[in-house]
Amino acid sequence: WMPVRQGTDSAAFLAMGHVALREFYIEKQDPYFQEYARKYTDFPILVTLRKDGDRYVTDRYLRASDFSDKMGQENNPEWKTVVYDAKSKAFVCPNGSIGFRWGEDGKWNLLPKNSVDQDEIEAELTALEGRDEVVTVAFPHFTPGEDELLMRNVPVRKVQGAEGEMLVATVFDLQVAQYGIDRGLGDNLATDYDNENIPYTPAWQEKVTGVKRDYIIRTGREFADNA
Repeated sequence: WMPVRQGTDSAAFLAMGHVALREFYIEKQDPYFQEYARKYTDFPILVTLRKDGDRYVTDRYLRASDFSDKMGQENNPEWKTVVYDAKSKAFVCPNGSIGFRWGEDGKWNLLPKNSVDQDEIEAELTALEGRDEVVTVAFPHFTPGEDELLMRNVPVRKVQGAEGEMLVATVFDLQVAQYGIDRGLGDNLATDYDNENIPYTPAWQEKVTGVKRDYIIRTGREFADNA
């Protein structure tokens, strides 16, 4: 049991997420979690980044309609999201997004396939190894009373759209950056759980909530182990 002061419980849950992401997606890369994330979450979906001064901010999902050929999607291309396929080394429009719900049959499902030819794909969760660039992205601070933006370095891919070049990042890479986990991208984030100055580490949340960091580490692991 973890007593949490009212209005600060979000800090505790963020710190538990920090633990689960670090230990089950980055350090260990649990196969079950990797496969589940590719098939059933938005982690591999690509998000466009928009320039905002000397940094970037997240904008919206990359869509088939962003490409000059609409990726072969004449039916609802503006409602079809895009991933990077690790097998073909190309951007693809997979089955399953809402654009496949109406006007065509057999593609509104979660099968890991390229919607154009139904070839098997492996949606990329992170562009860390194959990145084209690293850019600084501004994130909101999800803690009561904190108005500052969090600056995080994010690995991105470049994609040529109908209106020019765009930078895109996976939801996974954006989330890991938001949670303050260091991946050697030069922004000096948390390399362990005892860094009190980086949101959202277990040590940081201890200052906010009063809950001991060891409780948060244990609970984060137990949540992930249970899953």
